[in-house]
Order: sequence, then C-alpha cells, then structure tokens
Amino acid sequence: MIGPAGKTAVGTRREARSSSLALAAVLAVAGCGSSEPDATPDAGRVGRDAGPSLATVLPRDPGPNAPGFADVDRGGRMPGSELVDVETCERCHQDVAAQWRTSAHSYASFNNPVYRVSVEGVRSEVSRDASRHCASCHDVALLFDRAMGDEVAPTDVRGHFGVNCRTCHGVARVTGDGNGSWILANEPIPVPVRGDAGSLRRHIDSVVKPPLRTAQLCGSCHRAFLGPETGNGFYLAGADDLLAWGRSEYAGSELSRIDDVSGGEQTCQDCHMPDEAATRGDTAADDGVVSSHRFLGGHSWLAAMRGDADALARAQAFLRGAASIDVAAVVHEDGASTMPADGAPVRAGERLRIDVVVRNQRVGHRFPGGTPDSADTWVELEIRDADGRLLGEAGTRQEATGNDPTAHRLRALLAEEHGQPVLARQANRFRAAVFNHTLAPRDATVVELLYAVPARLPALPLEVTARLRHRSRNLELARAACAEHSSARGRAFARAAIRFRGEALDACAREPVTEIASTTIWIGAGAESHTATDARPAWLRLYEHGLGMSHGLQERLDEARPRLMRALELLGAEGHERERAMVMTVLGQVAGRQGRTSEALDWGRQAEELVGAHAAIDRMRGDALAQVWRWAEAGRAYAGAAQTAPYDDSCWSQLAVALGSAGDAVGSLEAARRGLPLAPRDPDMLRAQALALQSLAAPETQARAAMETYLRHRNRDDAPGVRARCSATVPNCALERIPIHPHEVRPHPPG
Repeated sequence: MIGPAGKTAVGTRREARSSSLALAAVLAVAGCGSSEPDATPDAGRVGRDAGPSLATVLPRDPGPNAPGFADVDRGGRMPGSELVDVETCERCHQDVAAQWRTSAHSYASFNNPVYRVSVEGVRSEVSRDASRHCASCHDVALLFDRAMGDEVAPTDVRGHFGVNCRTCHGVARVTGDGNGSWILANEPIPVPVRGDAGSLRRHIDSVVKPPLRTAQLCGSCHRAFLGPETGNGFYLAGADDLLAWGRSEYAGSELSRIDDVSGGEQTCQDCHMPDEAATRGDTAADDGVVSSHRFLGGHSWLAAMRGDADALARAQAFLRGAASIDVAAVVHEDGASTMPADGAPVRAGERLRIDVVVRNQRVGHRFPGGTPDSADTWVELEIRDADGRLLGEAGTRQEATGNDPTAHRLRALLAEEHGQPVLARQANRFRAAVFNHTLAPRDATVVELLYAVPARLPALPLEVTARLRHRSRNLELARAACAEHSSARGRAFARAAIRFRGEALDACAREPVTEIASTTIWIGAGAESHTATDARPAWLRLYEHGLGMSHGLQERLDEARPRLMRALELLGAEGHERERAMVMTVLGQVAGRQGRTSEALDWGRQAEELVGAHAAIDRMRGDALAQVWRWAEAGRAYAGAAQTAPYDDSCWSQLAVALGSAGDAVGSLEAARRGLPLAPRDPDMLRAQALALQSLAAPETQARAAMETYLRHRNRDDAPGVRARCSATVPNCALERIPIHPHEVRPHPPG
C-alpha cells in the first residue's frame, strides 16, 4: 500500500469507523490454528516461570479446497452463479461497480491472459486439483462449484468475474495462513427495501462484517506459500505483502528504525481504497464520496490492455513518488568520497564510482510489491557534458530488451532446481529464491555505477541524471501472455469476455513504463552554477546513503559509517533530537553487525537520551547482543521491543530464539506462541516451539507434531545448491547475489 504524506480528513473519518473492527480481527487472527484457546499469552509473562501452558500454535491445514484455504462457513455451499452476480449490487452501487470494473480484482480469473499463463501451467504440469491453490483467491466461483477439476471453458461465465462484491463483502472470518485463508458466510445477502430502515440495517450488517476493513482480509490472499501439493517439492514462502506491512511503521511497528514518516498508521484500504467522488448516484456515498474500488496499485499494463487512458493516468499518478532516487556520492580512485555528490571534482581518465540511493518512501509493503519475481523496476543513469552530449549511460536498454546487464533491477529472482531463473510465473517450478532486491517499507538500497571519465576531459560540468522506472510485468511474462492471448483458446476467451463484460484484455498491448522518480546533479568545475533537483537537506541524503550501505556484506559495513557520521555532524550538537537519534540508531546497527557490542550499546544510550525509550533502540541492542551470543541480555532487549508492535512477527521470532538459546524454554515457547499467529509458518519460531516442548517434557504426540511441523517448513538444505548453480551457469547471477554491487556505465565516445 502507498501511504499519503499526511493524514487527511478522509483518512481520519475512515480510521474512526474501522478501528473497532480492526481490533476484533486481530483477536480473531491471534487464535487461529492453536490446539488450545489460550494460544496468545499475556506478553508480560514472557520469560517468567508462571506455571507454563504447553499449548501449541500449529499452522492450520487447508480444508476441502486444498491446497487453497478458502471455504464456505460451516461446510456450506455457495453457488458460483451467486458469486458472479455483480448486476444486483450495481443497481444501487453504480459508482463502486464502475470503479471495480477497471480493477485488477475484476480481471483476476481466467479472463486475464497473464493469470491464465500461470494457472494453466499448474493445471498441465502438476494437476487440475493443484490449481485450487490459485483458485482460492482468483477463481472463487469455479472453486466453490467444485469446477476447478474440470476443463474451464472460455464460455464459462464463472471465469470472467474475478474477485467481486460477494467475495470480499461476504467474508465472515480470516486467518493468517494466506493462500486464500478466508471463510465465506453461508447466508444470502438481504437486499434492502426502499424506505425500510430495518432492511437497510440488515443489509449493511450482512456486507460489512468485522474483517472487511482490516489488513488481514487483504493479507489472506496477499500472503502466499507453495509446497508439495503445488508441485514444488517442499515448503517455499512466497509473496507476502501482509508480513512486510506488519513489520512497518504503517502497521504501528517502530522496530526497524526511528523514522520521520508522517501520516500515522495505514491499512491496505487506507492506501488502495481512498475516498473518491461518487458521480453516478451510488446509494452508499457518504458526503458525496465512496471508498474507491479501483484498488489502484502497479497495474498500469492492465489499463493499457483495456485501452483505458483514464485508468492508466490514475495508475501512473499513484505510482509516481512511491520511491525516491538520489545521486548520493562520488567515490574517487584514491578512495576519497564527495558526499552528497553535488560538485564532486572530475579528473581526466579517472574511474569514478557513482553511488545512487533508492528508498521506499510511501509503500507500506515491499517495493515493488505483489509478485516481485514478475515486476520490472530498474535504475537508469545518464551522464552528459556541459553541451548536452551523452557521455555514458546505464539501464537505458532495459525498456526495449528486458535484460540490460547495466540496469540494476528491484526484483526477486527465483530459480528451478538446476539454478535457471523462472521468469514467466511458472510458480510450480520454483525451488529457491536466489536474491531479493525489493525494498522493505522506508528502507533504502545503494546502486553502484562505475564510469571511466574520458582521457580527454569533456566540457564541464557533467550532468548526472538518475531515474527509477517501472512496468507491471517483465518482458518474459509479457511475451508469454501475448502468446496465450493469440492462441485459439486465448481468442475464444477474448470473444467470451466481450460477450460477458463488453471488453477483452489485449495482452499484446505495449506495456507502459512509468517514471517513479528522477534526480539530476552536476559534478566538475562549474557545478556550483547549477542547482540540483533534490532540495532535501544534505544530512537526510547522507542518512539514506548510510542506511542503504548498512545492508552490505560484512566486509563493507564500515563504508556506512562516514556517511552517517557526516550526517550527525551536519545536524549539530543541539536540537534535531529525533533526527540525531535516527542516525545514531543506524550507527548502532552497523556496530552491532560488526561485533562492536560496546559501541552499539553506547549509540543506543545516546539515542535514548535524545528521544527516550524506543522500540528500535531496544531492537538494535538485542541484535548487537545476539550477534555475540549474549542471549539472556538480548532476550531482555527483544522482550521490551516485541510488545510494542501488534502485527510485527519478527521480534517475537528473535525473542523466541534468544530465550531458547539462553535456556529459558518457558519464555521461548511463549514468545513463539505470540509470534506464530502473525507468521504461522516461520521456521525459527516453529523450531523454537518444538525444542521448548521437548525441553519441557510435553506429551510425546504433541512434541512430535511440533517437530514434524518445523521440519516441513524449515529452510531447505538444497537451497544453497540452487543458488550456487545459478551463480555458476547464469550470467551476472553471482554478482546480483551480492547486496551492493557495481554496474558498468556504457561509454559513448564524444563526436
């Protein structure tokens, strides 16, 4: 989700009407999958021997629609004909229906050639029954009619209406499992009678159930995992926007950093369903607005496939500014750095390293989100002389080729067993994630670009422009979707789509490319006569650069330090307390990773003197202490931090490991039980739970079940081998596996 810069009156109104529902959903999710009702003990008991409960939190098994989780309440049935009925709702909700018809939800089923490529691969290479995994989110009408085991005909109306009104508004309960872990109410939705207030109230109660306005409803589908049932051999965590959101400031977690983000907490609905003027007479309009059902995100290609210029403009406007880009430093051959890069000296024949920083500014999950293996987001760089002549460029061929080796791409790469990349969403072939260069909320990364200044110095100053560009899907998947659309079966689906929906998606339409952000600086003599486009204060640019460098390999961590120390220097010794604490906490994180524990703790002390107790400081202390196996002290630090973040699983996981390593089986078990409802298949918490139960002499059947559950979900032994085979056989794979790595700038000879 993308959060606004500040909370508006609209956002405040939505918060007021949804806060009680959100709390109810959290409590419902917290109890899922436990063998006893008390699966989420009071956080205050963590680490104390108070007569421990040996209750176990185990992932829920899918129901009759396995391997997907979607089901109808109480074992009931829901005819597909009811689930594709949009027209009944549209009689009163004209604006909402019109918005939904433009959305990705509307085109989530077999009527979308991009999805059809993926689901048909599962059906042909694994089995039709395995495709119920996909159907639990994409093909609900077909799923509940038990039709996924059959051939889906292009003329089957159930494959043309995607995720619609009844799918979301009929959900009675959700769990944290993902893969469509929602339960549909087994009851008809009453149609209100004009003038009858009672019937209107019954209608509203029926369609506004507790999960509706929660992130957990969205997360029941926007969290995914694979396993043997989907042809993957073993458990493999998939795309998980809910997990990333829960660990972010937008979900109320401050564990990752002290931050300056504004706007308060944001759910999926706050960002993707902002209020929009109702112009068609929608009866649900409140003060002339409805919550938008366009579900805006990164779906610019969908708008192009529909030929909808308005939808494309909205999608691109939504994307712009989601992340920022900065030319942050120039590093010279002698190791000297100019930070920020503006005005850096340029010497003939010198080989420069230009550091570009990309930061996820407004996205409440990883950027890009959704299925990060199929998105295509990259960095471009151009260097021009004072006369405007192009001297060098990187990434500029990515738009045309989809495989420019000089382009740094923000994506995840998954490989099959031989280490070969799987690029066109053949999800059943995934065996291991090779790398993931997407950005967590509010996090940053550094892209290094190497440029050889010509031996004959060009006209100065040099203009350096960096751009961050995005399209919905990589070209490999786009080509596969176009081929599917052009096949006889694809043409039949297009004809049926026109009959049922009045339009068909043209998967051969050219993908739009959106410029998310750009920046320009000047370097060399005369640079002072130009004004850089990034007007942010230098300390903030240095902080973001240091934040990005803090994710580098161990041997390069020290490169973060001078950026952060310079940021502190610019902030001064007085005032700017929160900003200084921001920088100090990252300095502590760097020191902790280096094993410089005393220094890390000292940075935490100084930051705490400025802003008081803060979860990010406790988390940093815990990380530093755990790095040197001071487990009991780390556990105390983690315990303080974990209790502040209602949706963040990560600190509970670290706490469970720390307490277990310190020999506190009771505390470890309770920490795991607190975190597992948030991340039911987290291998570290499942392992901590299993070992604690063994240590506490739990009944043999219970301890064995916990250990077997961990073993099914552990990190696989052969994953490093898959990554090694990718490094050995795929060009640039070894380089891309390094968190911060260089790309060459292609030179353009003058003249």
